[in-house]
Amino acid sequence: MGAQHTSVPRWPTVAPELDRTGRAYAVLTFGPAASVLAAAWQSALETLGRPVWSRHDEQATADCLAELRAQISAATVGWRLLLAGPQSEVLAAYSEAVRGGVLDAEITVVVTETEHRRVWCAHCESTTSAEVMLGAEVPCAGCGRSLFVYHHVSRLHAAHLGFMTDAEEVP
Repeated sequence: MGAQHTSVPRWPTVAPELDRTGRAYAVLTFGPAASVLAAAWQSALETLGRPVWSRHDEQATADCLAELRAQISAATVGWRLLLAGPQSEVLAAYSEAVRGGVLDAEITVVVTETEHRRVWCAHCESTTSAEVMLGAEVPCAGCGRSLFVYHHVSRLHAAHLGFMTDAEEVP
């Protein structure tokens, strides 16, 4: 299976037209590049006169994701989620939203950077965060194995799949 068969999201790097059909909005952005977009979204949504929850963080921390879960729990029909920032942070928030029952059609995503990835180790189940390209190798933060960064993204783990480079070699 080659890179043409991949689960890696191909999210836009430029904001698409704002979905103005929502009844309430949540804007969650990460990093300095996304702060400008957050302000633009906030301004545009204020003109609609609809409720808007907004948060800007540097990373998708446990506290940030807990607050997103609370917003999802309180959401009603017509709720929309706008996410922007580095792919690794957006993926963490996106994963949380999907687990909470938010549909793809209710989420707008803009990615500001794609080099930083979370890589989930298939051997020890830990997650390594690193600037690494698909198809490259990264040492696992948990078990130290050299992981091949595969072109598969898990929504459950909000990370790329990593497996030992020489796993099939028998000593």
